[in-house]
Amino acid sequence: MSEFQILVEQLKHHGAKRIFIKPLANNDNSKQQIYLGADFEVIRAIPSGDVYSAGMSSKGAIFKAPLDLYWIDLKGETDLAPNAQIILYPKYPETRLSGFLSGCSRKKGIAPSHLMQPPTAQERVARLNTKRYLVLGVDEQKVWAHCSAWDGALHDELKAIVESGNARLVAPVFYEYSATQESSEEKLLRKLKEIFLQGPIESCRLNSDGELITYKAQNGAGYTLEAQFGITPNGSSDPDFIDWELKSHSAGAVTLMTPEPNVGTYLDDLEVFLRAYGTRIEPERMDFASRHNVGQKNKKTALTMRFEGYDPDSGEILEPDGGLMLRDDDGVLVAGWKFDKLIFHWKKKHTNTCFVAYSAIRETPPKYQYGPKVVLGKGTNLKLFLHALYLSTVYYDPGVNMKLLKGKWKPKKRNQFRISWRDIDALYVELREVSLDVL
Repeated sequence: MSEFQILVEQLKHHGAKRIFIKPLANNDNSKQQIYLGADFEVIRAIPSGDVYSAGMSSKGAIFKAPLDLYWIDLKGETDLAPNAQIILYPKYPETRLSGFLSGCSRKKGIAPSHLMQPPTAQERVARLNTKRYLVLGVDEQKVWAHCSAWDGALHDELKAIVESGNARLVAPVFYEYSATQESSEEKLLRKLKEIFLQGPIESCRLNSDGELITYKAQNGAGYTLEAQFGITPNGSSDPDFIDWELKSHSAGAVTLMTPEPNVGTYLDDLEVFLRAYGTRIEPERMDFASRHNVGQKNKKTALTMRFEGYDPDSGEILEPDGGLMLRDDDGVLVAGWKFDKLIFHWKKKHTNTCFVAYSAIRETPPKYQYGPKVVLGKGTNLKLFLHALYLSTVYYDPGVNMKLLKGKWKPKKRNQFRISWRDIDALYVELREVSLDVL
């Protein structure tokens, strides 16, 4: 078994589900950090903690996200890199891996400190045509890392994998290794064709124990599709299938994400919020609903959505603590989604998106026929997303309410950001329609 095969086995043993390879340049070192690309695509592939604002610098606004990263050797021994993080510079845009050696155990000697030192002038020239290779194994939460030297058996095998063209370029500075040549897109379409060929499927969902149960309401298309993939409707912001988000759609608007506000009086007391800005439907119910566009006062709620700290001409974030902010006529911040919140949900929900058309048979419970048309959305970037928010192409359309049950107000929070199907191309560099019946 080769050194790379041994490494792959160790990564899988620890739980890695995807394996990436990145050729490292001279400038990829502990001082200058490891360059992860000129966009934010890498933060979709590598799991991280919450994105947070780290203020301003000469490079503009800075955002960071911690990593649960472990160095691993060929014996399977690991060492936590407690200060590893991804740094995002939206102005450029650019992402870098930082802190990957800080706090590691010298005694264990697993972290490749000797391979990550800034080169001398002589070393820089000598290594001009050679590369180290960073191998990352990831699951939904953790990252395991190993680095090759500039030569040796592992180096040569990784070089051959990258240069052979057999590894798929993703993110776009990583090559994804797979024991099979079937891509995640091919796996997804194969599964969707199986679902299409089943014909109409009775509305259902998975409960918290993973058991399939009937779902009688008329809004079960998404739950039913997710159930076919073994997905429990738990509100997780992780992609649904490998690196794909699944969205069922028939016509009209598509819900992209449902993040709760992270600033504003909304957080203090929902009942007080609804009494002030909601609509009393009946004595036992209060609602906060209707579309809010940036720069326009909503007649129903008397609130105005503002996109603060953003320059629409350059597409740059000027104030990292800005974002989408709902304010009343006195300027009081009622509810807001700061840029760190928006970036976090963008990175988690829009890696690649597959929109699956469906038709409904209105029975009790209803049935859903999926396909044959599906649309694959790929290549969205943060600037496209922010600009779509500014233009209200992606708009806030809440469905928040409280109902009086047995003398107590029971809340339902659904802060939706949606887009009309006809505008979906505003989010993606590439949209491709596929017919499952001809695959």
